[in-house]
Amino acid sequence: MFDIKKIIVFLFVLILLLYMIRLSIFTRRKWQFRTYTFIILFLGLLLFTIATFLDMVSPMIKTQHVHILIRILFTLGAIIYTSGVILWSHYTKKVIEKLEEMTLKDAMTGLFNRTGIERVYKTICESNNPFFVIVCDLDGMKKINDKYGHLQGDKYIISTAKIITDAIGEKGYVGRIGGDEFVIILEYQDTQQVQQVLLKIKQLVYEIFTEKNTGISLGYSLFPYDGDALEELIKVADKKMYGDKKSRKIHA
Repeated sequence: MFDIKKIIVFLFVLILLLYMIRLSIFTRRKWQFRTYTFIILFLGLLLFTIATFLDMVSPMIKTQHVHILIRILFTLGAIIYTSGVILWSHYTKKVIEKLEEMTLKDAMTGLFNRTGIERVYKTICESNNPFFVIVCDLDGMKKINDKYGHLQGDKYIISTAKIITDAIGEKGYVGRIGGDEFVIILEYQDTQQVQQVLLKIKQLVYEIFTEKNTGISLGYSLFPYDGDALEELIKVADKKMYGDKKSRKIHA
């Protein structure tokens, strides 16, 4: 009495519907995205499920209207499900962007991590225009952690990240490449302007904890004159940064 092909189609659509429900629950818990995409896909599949069920049992239904209803359900299901697929592509884009952000950004500060700043460097150096690479290292980090606790130590890092970001503005990019170490890629300006920016950062960071041997040490290098690889530029900037750190300890 029943067509085996129609039974297989019905079971397939039913399994797909159940999978969509499970996927919707998992995605909401995992990513906490609020979207109507799954609801639309679910409604489309639900109409398909009802249509395939009616089509499967239609030999048992003694009415001509059932075939009209099946066609209506299939048509509406196709329209709704297609709309859901279009929205799904937008949703997938959001998920990819979220994953990329997690890959390239530092969770604590929201700055680029090492991978992120390396990608920025590769993009910028393709233009062959000069730019500065600035290395920053917080002073007194261990002292702050020991004296005030790691929560205050985290505040020290987060506050410094905001100060650097505000000082750089749209003229560069900031990354956190270590516990208390930052790298800035700054669009080319004359050295005097760069030093003014660095001085501003120093003054504001010192105000976070105005204690002896706290603050920030900085050093910079210039692409392509000091090197054409990020590692080379960081090495040159590191030397100047440690010189700055040593000088500050002598005068402290």
